Amino acid sequence: MRLGPILGGERVPNVIDKEQKITISSPSSIANIGPGFDVISMAIEGLQDTVIISARKGDGLIKVSSRGFNVPSGPGNVAYHVASEFCRKYGIRNSDIYIEIIKGVPPALGLGSSAATSAAVAYGLSLLFDVKLNRKELVMLAGIGEKYASGSAHYDNVAASLFGGFVIVDAETGGVYQKIPSITIPVAIVSPLVNYSSEHRKTEYARSILPQNILLSDHVKQSSALAKLVYGIMSDDLRLIGEAVSRDYIVEKHRAKLIPFYYELKKLAIDNGCLGFNIAGAGPSVFLIHESMEKAESTAKMLSYFLQSKGVAARTFTTRVSSKGTTWSYD
Repeated sequence: MRLGPILGGERVPNVIDKEQKITISSPSSIANIGPGFDVISMAIEGLQDTVIISARKGDGLIKVSSRGFNVPSGPGNVAYHVASEFCRKYGIRNSDIYIEIIKGVPPALGLGSSAATSAAVAYGLSLLFDVKLNRKELVMLAGIGEKYASGSAHYDNVAASLFGGFVIVDAETGGVYQKIPSITIPVAIVSPLVNYSSEHRKTEYARSILPQNILLSDHVKQSSALAKLVYGIMSDDLRLIGEAVSRDYIVEKHRAKLIPFYYELKKLAIDNGCLGFNIAGAGPSVFLIHESMEKAESTAKMLSYFLQSKGVAARTFTTRVSSKGTTWSYD
């Protein structure tokens, strides 16, 4: 089943007398997509978190376990904070909740790992307890996990994981606008294996280095690039999307410092026919858009070989923009 504008499908009683269980899967996502910092994102195929939530009558216990990557269980996991807020806000007091996370989205690479978990938990709990949430409410609830993970709430990744396709988030109201592409949009990801200092969380640090004030001229160029990106998305113009993706006058130059040989990688990709190239979310992954899956894959491999020649290990992954967001099944 796919997520619609308002949650639907089978319902269970709000008061749980016997154990209820649901399995939810939420895809990975790439935020910003060049000039759209914090307001635009896209879901991608092939990487997803699967979350199994069970609830039974109890005293309000929330227990979170995680496997698949080196991600904490318990209160150190974003799922715990989403579940706690859900119970607080919607008056869930007499149920014990058990959340098992099977991580398929690798953390700390800029691929929306915390968002995939947060989206799955928010959506799963709303279904399990029959709390009917609209899109904005779902996004806001899932954003609690992002706030814990990065130090500030942002909603672009969770919106893409929830709904699929391209999403634009209204920064003022939290409203979500979605476009499912009618064409295949080939995407390749290159992830340099970078070690961040243990004294800070990666996304939080990548946000902290961004400027609080910008030049008016940069704002104008950024607005132009973002408008071009949105027009390309709405018109399913792959080449226009690629051109806009490569343009960022505010964020890219600061976060590029965290990615080994970033501008060399970008030049190599563009010189070899890549349509668009930029940083995936907060990095260190980079992503490229190409005219075919085969060309995207070969370009990603070339970039990986370049990094290896410089002594930097890297992983590659070829995918496409996903038309699906969060899916679920009752056990």
